[in-house]
Amino acid sequence: MKGGLGLALATALGIVGAVCNWLYLERLARQQETVSFIAVRSNVQLEVGDAFKDSHLMRVDIPRSGVGNLDRIAPLWSAKEAVIGERATRPFAGGEIILESDLVTPAVQDLADTLQANEVARWVPIDSRSVVPQQINPGDLVSFEVPRTAGPTPAATTGGPAPPASRTELIGPFRVLALGNRREPPNVQEANRRRSTSESTITIVVRLEDGQLEPKAAHLFEALRLAGNQGARVQLHSSRYKPE
Repeated sequence: MKGGLGLALATALGIVGAVCNWLYLERLARQQETVSFIAVRSNVQLEVGDAFKDSHLMRVDIPRSGVGNLDRIAPLWSAKEAVIGERATRPFAGGEIILESDLVTPAVQDLADTLQANEVARWVPIDSRSVVPQQINPGDLVSFEVPRTAGPTPAATTGGPAPPASRTELIGPFRVLALGNRREPPNVQEANRRRSTSESTITIVVRLEDGQLEPKAAHLFEALRLAGNQGARVQLHSSRYKPE
């Protein structure tokens, strides 16, 4: 009984706190200069891919002292016309301020236009049983696990047999250009209503050195050739990973 009373009291205090905070912001908005942002009306629900309409949007005024860095990541009300017609990249339950990241990015460039003069695109078959392509995005760094080609075996330890040589090796990292025909994150592709084909290949960037594939790429494609071009396993690197 006491527990239920305490929970009810805590809930009531939470509601009172929220109301007081809203009233405080309203009072500040009347006293200070405000910054106006674009929000989805509280009675509107949007799904991924729905286009923003004028009737979906409302103005939200926030006192400048409470804006923080919001004006760096959210379009201002003055830019409302540019938002109308764009498609949502996530669901909106209503009452939410629209961020720049919620808007569909511009159309992707032609693949060749994304490459430097000393770079080429190459396609790597992947093992669909061990990879979730939807969790990999263009721009990510990946390495490929392939059958090991002939090479030196591990040295024996003193007083015992040599450890068995690994049957596979990791080669990379390489920057991802596309997965199948997808050249954007899945939510952006869905918002653009673009159809995805099989993501059984990864397109990677490979550097040329004196007209030849860089050594790690040459090693990768030779290993794939010797393995009958079977799909490789993929290792996704952290976004904080810095290649040496």
